Amino acid sequence: MLADRSTQLIVVLDKDDGAFAQLCRTLSATHAGIFELRRCDGWSRAYAMIEAGSVAAVLARGDLLNPPGGCTVPLIQLTDTSSVAALPEGVDDSIWIQARTSELIRCLEYSIERHGLQTALDRAASYDPLTGCCNRQLLNDRLRQGMHRASRNKQPLAVLVIDLDNFRHVNDTLGHTAGDRIIREVSERLRRVLRSTDTVGRMGSDEFGVVVEDYSESANILLIAQKVTNELAEPFNIDGESLLLGCSIGIASYPEGGLTVDGLLLHAHMAMQQAKGQRGCNFHFYDDRVNLHASSLIEFEAALRLALRRNQFELHYQPRVDLRSGQIVGLEGLIRWRHPERGLLGPNEFIPLAEETGLIVPMGYWVMARACHDLNQLSRRGFADIHIAVNVSFRQFQDSQLLSNVRRVLRTTGIDPHRLEFELTETAIMQRSEQVLAAMQGITELGVRFSLDDFGTGYSSFVHLHSLPISLLKIDRSFVRKISEIEGDRKLVNAVVDMGHSLGLAVVAEGVEERSQLDALTAMGCDQVQGYFISPALPFEELCYFLDAYRMGREDDLLGSL
Repeated sequence: MLADRSTQLIVVLDKDDGAFAQLCRTLSATHAGIFELRRCDGWSRAYAMIEAGSVAAVLARGDLLNPPGGCTVPLIQLTDTSSVAALPEGVDDSIWIQARTSELIRCLEYSIERHGLQTALDRAASYDPLTGCCNRQLLNDRLRQGMHRASRNKQPLAVLVIDLDNFRHVNDTLGHTAGDRIIREVSERLRRVLRSTDTVGRMGSDEFGVVVEDYSESANILLIAQKVTNELAEPFNIDGESLLLGCSIGIASYPEGGLTVDGLLLHAHMAMQQAKGQRGCNFHFYDDRVNLHASSLIEFEAALRLALRRNQFELHYQPRVDLRSGQIVGLEGLIRWRHPERGLLGPNEFIPLAEETGLIVPMGYWVMARACHDLNQLSRRGFADIHIAVNVSFRQFQDSQLLSNVRRVLRTTGIDPHRLEFELTETAIMQRSEQVLAAMQGITELGVRFSLDDFGTGYSSFVHLHSLPISLLKIDRSFVRKISEIEGDRKLVNAVVDMGHSLGLAVVAEGVEERSQLDALTAMGCDQVQGYFISPALPFEELCYFLDAYRMGREDDLLGSL
């Protein structure tokens, strides 16, 4: 009969019946019921008892002191003398077989308590506290061990990187408590559909890793990925809400997908990004083509960082004309990259990568500083009434130093803040509207004004516009392109102009390339226009020549059209 809950079972591994009897007498003298001794003649029986979870410690001596598979409970050496020079490796403590009862009890209690504390510390260092899954460190260790086994036994191994879709939105909307419940349920679902031999680990906020060994053939790993995808596509019921998340899975197999832990995980993560780009509960196998694409992106990112340090960027300016006066009243600053090998690159070739990597933040501050510097240069050349508009990324609004950096640039350059305009897209405003609105209000108080760029391509409503501290509304070029040909586009632009005016906003039309577009916009009462019909974006020195020529009436074609 096993010991009850208040009794701790101690296994004695010893071939000497007399020693076992001596220990029993020592413990029973004054501490009957605290410990129960059970003698075993080998580790196989001891392991079975340890596996059952009933053993508190093992006492062993002689050749039985070396467990063939290690020992997960305190291992205490039984000695025939009262002094021991050094403890063998893997042994927690030692006790003389003739020790007094108090010494034996103290040794057992201390070893058990210390081992329990160490186990708790090890678990905290190796397991995710929310889900009980392996953390990233332990998952890496399991993957490393699995790769050794796969190499030794010529067996397949794969790692799956699983990223939840839409989790951040749910977390922001319903709160972190609901988010934690979803993460716990995800871990439970993964355990339910995977084998007990597969390792599940939580690698990040909403990212999990799975190590799958010995799956016989590649088709089986695809079936596993499909099972996981199907399981996570099912709704999550949180406080009466039925939520659909889904997941994106990247798969890399050993050794084709990498020869190291870091390499295998990197390639699985790259494949996951490919799956995420396909949208909607997908999984993707890593292949070398993905790697080649990623390598080129890494090189391009490094070149982008170098360009910031070496001042390889330029601002070109596109004039904005007031349709009532015919005067140039503003400029839009557009960044260009003077690449040492590829020549002049437009923003579409590097801004998406800058957004993804976060380089858009320091790049954006460079644009602000350069625009303010050029405003001072324009003032010296007699164009103190012209303002400059620059694009501001949503990423910059995530930077806690945005307001202080804008204030510093204004103070350093000494420009009139009313001559600086920040352009925001609808999408940027809608992503984190409260955060963006607070930053906009702080910047507006400095005197800088805002315009809403590419209006009509995002999700804004006029009700929402009314709550924003913006001064101008910019109609996207896609609506301007065919206003002289398509009645529907003309009516839409006309309605935007009218409603913008009703909200007290000036309306600017982008992408004006033809006289017919200019005439239509003038008839609608649009306030300002910009586009190739006026001028393309120009480097600063060419811009200054253009402004001089325009003011002095030497731009005959342009003046004749306005």
